[in-house]
Amino acid sequence: MSETNPQSEESAWYIVYTKPRAEKKLSELLNKYKIENYLPIRKERKKWTDRFKWIQVPILPSYIFVKIVYWRDKNKVLQLPGSVQFVFHKGQPAIVEQNDLDVLEQGLKDYAESLKMNRELLFQKGKMVKVIDGSFAGKTMEILKVKNKTLVVLRIPGVETIFSYEINMDHLAWEELLV
Repeated sequence: MSETNPQSEESAWYIVYTKPRAEKKLSELLNKYKIENYLPIRKERKKWTDRFKWIQVPILPSYIFVKIVYWRDKNKVLQLPGSVQFVFHKGQPAIVEQNDLDVLEQGLKDYAESLKMNRELLFQKGKMVKVIDGSFAGKTMEILKVKNKTLVVLRIPGVETIFSYEINMDHLAWEELLV
């Protein structure tokens, strides 16, 4: 990620945070409105009760990349159903370099079967996270411990007493990236 002036006239790749399982629909809408976007996906074999089926799965759940002039096009993107907010880094909209997306795309073409995402490494003890879904949506909390791959125990920082809750990891976003 790099930092440039969001008031620039040049288009750049930005990251949009989406509603859960809305990535493909949002990509279709962005294409309809001629907004360049990239949704990295791979084929996975899923087992249904009666059969196996190959499906297209986003490798970054709830994230899509858009190439826009930020100050001019951000509202167009945010008004589309499924779009939640832009991802920020250090108070600025996070910009992804074309080279990084090229590497990601090439890796998906050549090594999709061995691709491993380590999202849970972001959610480690002491990290601040923002709850993005459920009754605590919008609240920032600190991770006390990771109980397993889907649940974490949190506490509210700055309070002398620890209040801990088990929250599904899918309901969390790494605080440094979301504003």
